[in-house]
Amino acid sequence: MKKIIIYFFLSCLLLSFSNAATIYGTIYDLSITRVNNAIVEINTNPNQRYVAVNGTYQFEIPIGDYTITSYFEGMNAEENLTVVDDGIYILDLFLYPNLDEEEQLFEDLNFDIQDPYQKQKKTGWILFPIVLASVFLFFILKLNTKLIKKEVQEEIKIMDTDLNKILSLLKKNKGRMTQREIRKEFPLSEAKVSLMITELESMDKVKKIKKGRGNVIIFKK
Repeated sequence: MKKIIIYFFLSCLLLSFSNAATIYGTIYDLSITRVNNAIVEINTNPNQRYVAVNGTYQFEIPIGDYTITSYFEGMNAEENLTVVDDGIYILDLFLYPNLDEEEQLFEDLNFDIQDPYQKQKKTGWILFPIVLASVFLFFILKLNTKLIKKEVQEEIKIMDTDLNKILSLLKKNKGRMTQREIRKEFPLSEAKVSLMITELESMDKVKKIKKGRGNVIIFKK
């Protein structure tokens, strides 16, 4: 009886490992510089937390939907990920400034000017550089926010273009190709192609069927 229980738990353990995926990546700031010692978390059950000492992280996770977050010295990042199959997934994280804290900083600024007519000259000269610096900082933050939004939009455009290329390729091949055949047509990594196919599947554009050690991708009309 004890042997049967041991075999049962070993089978469950091996089954969980067979359905596990590996996700890893590098953490960058806005200047595309690797950030060391950032904290990375993923909402598995239980949560996993990792200190990226060398600017890289890695998790072993089962199939499911997850949110990966990272933060370091007033910067943070958040990415959603859907794991539909075992394998290797690459997801780099880009840390952005916490704009909510910076906006709160402006709200907390309070220039209390008492009796302005008595010390008009001294007060004016003291406050002028502070107000000027505050206005300058405000416009810099606004400019950075616009640049960040522009970069994100460009990344989305590139992603949409690649997704449309995969759909066009499937149409040319009678709506059915293996994932390996699709990979040969794109100068991208296997993990990148896998993520794009997963995105198309979530959009109900394609259907992925497991066949042997590979996948067959079918175009949905």
